[in-house]
Amino acid sequence: MRLTRRSGTLLLAAVLSVGTGAPVEATAAKDLVRYADGSCPGKGFGVQHLCAPWRLRLRSGRVVRLTDARLYVDPGSKRPGLAPFALSPHGSQAAYFRLKDDALVIRDVTTGKVRVVPGVKWSLTNRFRIGLSPAAQFVVTRRGELHQVLNSVTAQAYTLPAGQYPMSFSPDNEHLLVRQRDGTSVVYSTETWSVVRTGPRAAFFPALHTNGTTIAYIDSDPFGKEPDSIRFLDLAGGPVSSPIKLPAGEDGNALLWDRANHLDILTRAHSGHDLVWRWRRANDGMRVLDTFVQPPSEFSVDDEIDVFSGVLDY
Repeated sequence: MRLTRRSGTLLLAAVLSVGTGAPVEATAAKDLVRYADGSCPGKGFGVQHLCAPWRLRLRSGRVVRLTDARLYVDPGSKRPGLAPFALSPHGSQAAYFRLKDDALVIRDVTTGKVRVVPGVKWSLTNRFRIGLSPAAQFVVTRRGELHQVLNSVTAQAYTLPAGQYPMSFSPDNEHLLVRQRDGTSVVYSTETWSVVRTGPRAAFFPALHTNGTTIAYIDSDPFGKEPDSIRFLDLAGGPVSSPIKLPAGEDGNALLWDRANHLDILTRAHSGHDLVWRWRRANDGMRVLDTFVQPPSEFSVDDEIDVFSGVLDY
């Protein structure tokens, strides 16, 4: 899946799975997903070159095979579509449709436990895309241009007005940042679904702080002469931190706050024919948290990885 410089987030994706297989084993404590891979290395790109099952590639180097996850929409077709699949922002949870009963489920990557999202079933005729909030408390579904936010435990749902696009949940899930068609930033309370803040547009990959007012975003020079930087916006009009420059040669692809006020960024750099990805702690001197390499495929250097943790794409 090619990553492009988009203002959206929550990486929605889809992939395939053949047979239900054995239960997926639990992973080590605090082991998080770097990305979910459904490709066939060396066989080009596109739906016809996807290989079941989904494979979760973890920071420890382990690979977890989701043999119970639906990958194809219609496997009998010559060009089968992809079923919805999503990772939570920090990579602790995966959401997919289970083959044996068509239920939408959420798998905890650390424990291996699976829970069913009530009221949501796979349908070949009623297709939609999905995304996850932190810890998978909310599932975002998209049908055309309409987005619905579903509480994954209670099944309570809120449909966003047409022309509003989810951008970022706060780390505590108490607020949701959306962008209107005119670029206006709007913050909702996820308890009452009332608007609590509005403000100007934040550029690329905006990330909402726990306070519900501070937004971090990536600012990019359209001519490529200056390094990317992280800038801040306060919708309450308060003071903001100074911009943080990214290391030379690295561009930003995702931003995430956590409950401890850490701000992490996913960067990408070219190294020969490979792409090198790094999670860095932006507000701790750009300290490197994790590094992994994406090797080139036959036709596209961006084809080996299908779904990144942290990259939101509603």
